[in-house]
Amino acid sequence: MTKAELIDRIFRSRELPADVTKKSVARIVDMVFDELATYFARAKVTRSSQPRFSYPGFGTFVKKKRAARRCVHPKTLEPLTIQATYVVDFKPARRLREAMNGGSKRNRAAGSVASVRRGSSGGRRLTTREEAEAWDEPVDTELLAELGLADAPFSRVRRGMPRHDDDTEHGTG
Repeated sequence: MTKAELIDRIFRSRELPADVTKKSVARIVDMVFDELATYFARAKVTRSSQPRFSYPGFGTFVKKKRAARRCVHPKTLEPLTIQATYVVDFKPARRLREAMNGGSKRNRAAGSVASVRRGSSGGRRLTTREEAEAWDEPVDTELLAELGLADAPFSRVRRGMPRHDDDTEHGTG
């Protein structure tokens, strides 16, 4: 969506008073984004706090400092140093994530069975058995044993999951 499309959508909203013009909507949109840009440009990142802007139901923007890092130029293979810089990170609110993904797919508190999977970066991640089956991947029993969860029913792997004494070996109940 472009700025012009945003202004047009807001202008066509039925919730606006009849006397609001498209030009006034454009000025308001510009003022909102100018104020946010000014806030993040002037705010200081410290060890104990990071400037943030939170909009309920949409998400949170946080100013962070990205450390300097070394890399290699892919064409010339020369070592380079990328300077430290400030970035704005965005974390969407739960309501926005659910709206993007078609709503809550399942009630996590009732019947979700967790398993452990290695992520693409090699890290560990708790997932549901349904997700593991959707990826056509078996449950990583070696990893469960390494974590000390080999004998535990899967419903006990994730915190807050109900305990079912009648779980079968695979946790399908």
